[in-house]
Amino acid sequence: MKTFQILSLLLALFTVSCSTSSIEEFVLGDNFINNQTGVVMIDTLTIQSSTVKYDSIISNSSGRFLVGSNYNSFSGYKYANSFMTMKFDDAIEYTKFEFDSICLVLNYDTYYSGDTTITQTIDVYQLQEQMELEDSYLYSTSNFSYNPVSLGSVNFKPQPNSHEEVSIRLSDKLGAQLAEMIKEKKDTINTQDLFLKFFNGLVIKARTQTKGAIIGFRAADSGSTEDTGTTSDTETKPEIRLYYHLSPNPNDLHDLYYKFSFVTDGIYFNQISGDATGSLLENIDNTSNERVSKLTGNNVLVQSGIQTFAKLKIPYIDNLLKIGQNSALVGATLRLYPIKGTYTSTTNLPDSLYVYSADRRNQLIGQVTIPGSTSDYTYARLTIQKEVEETVFYEVDISSFIESELKEELETNLSLMIGYGSSITKKSAEHVVLGGANSGKYSPDLNVYYYHN
Repeated sequence: MKTFQILSLLLALFTVSCSTSSIEEFVLGDNFINNQTGVVMIDTLTIQSSTVKYDSIISNSSGRFLVGSNYNSFSGYKYANSFMTMKFDDAIEYTKFEFDSICLVLNYDTYYSGDTTITQTIDVYQLQEQMELEDSYLYSTSNFSYNPVSLGSVNFKPQPNSHEEVSIRLSDKLGAQLAEMIKEKKDTINTQDLFLKFFNGLVIKARTQTKGAIIGFRAADSGSTEDTGTTSDTETKPEIRLYYHLSPNPNDLHDLYYKFSFVTDGIYFNQISGDATGSLLENIDNTSNERVSKLTGNNVLVQSGIQTFAKLKIPYIDNLLKIGQNSALVGATLRLYPIKGTYTSTTNLPDSLYVYSADRRNQLIGQVTIPGSTSDYTYARLTIQKEVEETVFYEVDISSFIESELKEELETNLSLMIGYGSSITKKSAEHVVLGGANSGKYSPDLNVYYYHN
């Protein structure tokens, strides 16, 4: 039976550091070479690292639409498309009018990932079937049929921090059809259920093979409870505007349009896919969706959108049991280092990463908790030290993980998974390249502290 206890008086223990023996002063499994007592730090445990890609993530009701294409050499191209339903969201004031044009209008929500200086093309298509949830969810790999003939497209350079609208001119044929239905006040227009059967929804698709950016568009009007940034009062969720003019126009009215709005309480999701051809993760699907870091330049990838985790395994953790009978685990910290040159600025790195435990089949068991708690989770926090040279790393307390592994009767079989949380990964398309095992100064640092007497 493995019996270990985390000592609660951690600070008190560290006051005996003057008598702390270094790692070189004892041999695991044998007697202590130095009989001094105190806290010892062990930093020579072997770490194995790899990158693990998951098939899909829950993607519906993300609170943000993602559209675009970006690229990185580690995992290749990533594409984001948005699926949504619409409704007639206006009162019919005029029926004697002339149809002018019809446009889909999108508003930025300030999010982006990739190169916004690259011109991109997005296309709009009409769904040919109603979207339905699968066990109450839709996933990043979900798909629904749509008419392959585009309703409209736009070429643009994204301006995610501006208050400019992205307006996409749609088919005049569709516009004329909707205009006639409005003039006749058809029930199909005025009744949401009937309109959804007539017009199943829209797909906004990114052109592939573009080393540009994936852009976030608003899924709620500015000022609503879903609003997360400072924006102007005019920014709206996606809407189709059917522009018209009165003929005759006795009051000289201008800029008239009827509005079809995105259904916020309906079904919508982001479809996110990738093309890893020529990248370090090419054909990872053929190797159980896992690739050891020695095949990826000794680095590992953390990625959202297409959920990818950095996997760390400590195969000889049981050696800690051989320190001595009167020993107790004090704590354990792990540092992970982003590879310099793979990010343009530290402001582009996430403030924190989630830490999970996983079984032998890489199935996530749950988030790792802080010591002494079953509900408060520990996170890998971004730290920037500016001394002689700037050092950037993520640091996390994994004491509870180490302790639980040492208490197991069976051979150590769990691993740590470092990645984005589920609520973040379905509305972002980012990545962080971390140093894996044997990556020199970027290799993970695991420090385990023990008390012995």
